[in-house]
Amino acid sequence: MVPLTFSPLPFSIDGFALTRISTEIAAHGSWRIDPSDANSYNQKLPGFSLLWSAASQVGGLSPLPHVQLILPLLTCFTILPAYVLGAKAIGRRLGGFVAGLFVALFGSFLLLTSATAKESIGLLVFPVAVLLFRQREDPRKRALAVLLLLFLPFLHSLTTFLTLGMIAALVVLEHRRALARGRFSWRVLALDLVTGPALALGAWAYYVAVDLPFLADIFAPDAFALFLAVVVLLAALLAPMARPAKSRLGRRLVSPAAKAILPPVLGFILLLGNASTNLFVGAERTRSAMLQVLPATAVFAAFVVAGFQLMRRTMTRANDLVVSMLVAPVALILFGLLRGLDPSGLLLVYRAFDFLDYALAVLIAVAFVAAWRSVARFRPARALLVTGLVVSLIATTPMAWNTPAVFGVQNVTTTDEFRALALLGSLGAPNVTTDQRLADVGRMWFGYSTDSLLAVRLRDNESVGGFAYALVLEEWTTAGAQLHPAPNVVLAPNVFFAFLRANQIVFVAGPEGHRIFLVRLAG
Repeated sequence: MVPLTFSPLPFSIDGFALTRISTEIAAHGSWRIDPSDANSYNQKLPGFSLLWSAASQVGGLSPLPHVQLILPLLTCFTILPAYVLGAKAIGRRLGGFVAGLFVALFGSFLLLTSATAKESIGLLVFPVAVLLFRQREDPRKRALAVLLLLFLPFLHSLTTFLTLGMIAALVVLEHRRALARGRFSWRVLALDLVTGPALALGAWAYYVAVDLPFLADIFAPDAFALFLAVVVLLAALLAPMARPAKSRLGRRLVSPAAKAILPPVLGFILLLGNASTNLFVGAERTRSAMLQVLPATAVFAAFVVAGFQLMRRTMTRANDLVVSMLVAPVALILFGLLRGLDPSGLLLVYRAFDFLDYALAVLIAVAFVAAWRSVARFRPARALLVTGLVVSLIATTPMAWNTPAVFGVQNVTTTDEFRALALLGSLGAPNVTTDQRLADVGRMWFGYSTDSLLAVRLRDNESVGGFAYALVLEEWTTAGAQLHPAPNVVLAPNVFFAFLRANQIVFVAGPEGHRIFLVRLAG
C-alpha cells in the first residue's frame, strides 16, 4: 500500500497498458488483438487484463484508479506458498514463518509485488503450480497444475518458461532418484512429461501464432544453441543432486563449498564491477544507493550458503523442489550474461532474479532454524538472531520505495503528470516529445504518437522540429530524464529554461523544483 502515498495511479508504466486493455474489454465485451494498437504486445498476453476487467466489473471498480489499491491485497498472498515451501522443506512452522517473512520484506520482491505488472500475478501463480505438480500423485492436484500451466502463457511469457523449466528440473530429479532405487516407470515418466514440460510446446505455438516480440531473439539459431548448452550443463550438474552430499571427516561443509559460495561471490563482483564501468553496454551503472543495500544482501547470501550446505546433507523430495526452483532462473541468468552484455541481456538477468526468491527464502529458513536450534539455551542470542534478520530485511526495502536512487528508474506517475497528458489529448495533439516514462504512459493510455528522446536532443542541441507539443519536467535538471535501461539524461538548467523561453508554455503544475511544463513548440 506504500505506493499509494506517492500516487493513486499504477506503480509502474506497464500498469497503464494493462488497465487500458481492461477498460476496452469491459467496454466492448470481448478481447481482441489489434496489431496497429499501441498496446498490441500486452493484448497478446491478456491474462492480467481479462482477470482485472472481470474483477472490476463485478466489484463496481474503475480499472485505472483502483488497480493499485487492489493488486497488493492480492499479491500479499505470495507469503502463503513461501510458508508452505519453508514448512515442507524443514518440517517446522518456524521455517515457514521465516520463508514467508523473507518474501514479505525483501526489497526487490516487494517492489515487484507492489507494481501493477503481469509478473506480479506470475509470482503468485507459478509457485502454486509447482507445488501442485510436486503432489501430482493426487489426480486432482495434477489437473489443477495443468490448468495453471495452460493459463500462464496468456499471463506472462517469462513466467511460463521459467515455471515449465522448474517442473522439468523436478521431473529429472525425481525420476533420477526413482531410477537409482529401482522404481523407474516409463509410463509415469511419459505422464509427467505430457502434463508438465511438454506444455511448453503449446505456449511456443501460441506465441509464434501471435508473433510475440522478442521471441525471435531467443529462438534465433545462435541464441537457442547457447540456451540448450546452458540447459545441458545444468542438467549434468543436477545429476549428483539426487543423492545426499557426504561431509568429509573433520569438515563441517559438504564438498566442495565453492559450489555454494561461488554464485553469490560472482554476483557481488558483477554489481561492484558495474559500478565502475558499464558491464552491460548502453545500460545504467550500479548506483551508490544500491551499493548501500549490499551489506544487508551479504547477510542473506551467508544464510543461503549455510542453508545450501545443510540441505545437501539430506536430500528429500521437498529439497528436490527447492533445487528445481533454483535451476530454471539460474539457467536464464547465465543465458542473459553469455548472450551479450547489452540492455537485452540485462533485462533477462534482472527479471529472472526475483523468481529465485522462493528458493532463497527456503535456504535462508533452513540456516535460520539451524542457528535457532544451536542457541536454544541462550535467549539473548535468539533475540539477536531475529533482530538481525528483520533489520537486514528492512535495510533492503529502499529497492522497493526508492527506485530512482537505487535503480535509476522512476515507477511513479503523479496525478499532475497524468493531467498534463490528458490535456494533450483534449488539445488533439498529433504528436508529443518527452522522456521515455511519460512517452510510454501517453502512448499506452491516451494512444497518441509519442517520442522519448527530447532530453537527448536538447542536450545535443538538435532540432525538435516535427513535433507539435513537448512535455518537460523541471526534475530533468537534477534527477534527469528517464531513458531506461540507458542512464538518465541530466540537462543543464540554462539549456532547459532556454527551451522554455523559445516556446509557448500552455500548462504548468507542481511545486518549485518539481514543475511540469506543457509546451507548444514554435514553428
